[in-house]
Amino acid sequence: MEQRKLCVLSQNMLKIIAAVCMVTDHIGAELFPDLTILRIIGRLSFPLFSYFIYEGCKYTHNKLRYFLQVFALGILCIIGYYVYSREIFLNVLITFSLSICVLCAVKFFKGQACAGVRQGALSAILSIACILAVFVLCRRVKIDYGFFGIMLPVFAEIFDDGSKQNKVMPLIGFSVGLLLLAIDRGGTQYFGLFAIILLTLYSGERGKWRMKYFFYWFYPLHLIAIGAVSALIG
Repeated sequence: MEQRKLCVLSQNMLKIIAAVCMVTDHIGAELFPDLTILRIIGRLSFPLFSYFIYEGCKYTHNKLRYFLQVFALGILCIIGYYVYSREIFLNVLITFSLSICVLCAVKFFKGQACAGVRQGALSAILSIACILAVFVLCRRVKIDYGFFGIMLPVFAEIFDDGSKQNKVMPLIGFSVGLLLLAIDRGGTQYFGLFAIILLTLYSGERGKWRMKYFFYWFYPLHLIAIGAVSALIG
């Protein structure tokens, strides 16, 4: 009962916190690059959104549609960024798209592992091949948050024992992934570890309002707004 009382943050609340931190981070990067505190605050955003990619892939009934929604919006952002800067930037939505692919491969392996030696071996090969493909891709092209950013929600899935009551194991796995990401990226990324504190307060409830598409479109729209302000004052 005491543990339930401590879990006071809904999914919507945590995503709003992540969105505010994201805006703070991008304002710091674009408008106030000397204010490191803004980038530090921003380090909470990616881990929080990443955890809900794991949850989204776990609970959605149509994983292909889930992937296509995130990937298509990521492609639109790539096009918009190229028009603006003449550079190709594989943004965080592309990162999450690849995360979904690996998550599906790992979930398939876990589902087939007990079905027999042959099925288990084939699904293991598929999962390993998917992870290796992502690793090679990250070595050849620059993707936002890199290989460990893609793998971050996958760590939660790897540690997930399938029990609806046990929220601890996925969070432990996610913490391991977050530490590896911090070691890989260095610098202010270590402050992203504080996201674990917020996630321990997660109630497991979505919240009153359906805000799924708001958060999908929030990413490109806030970048457009910040870019416009930067152009005006530049």
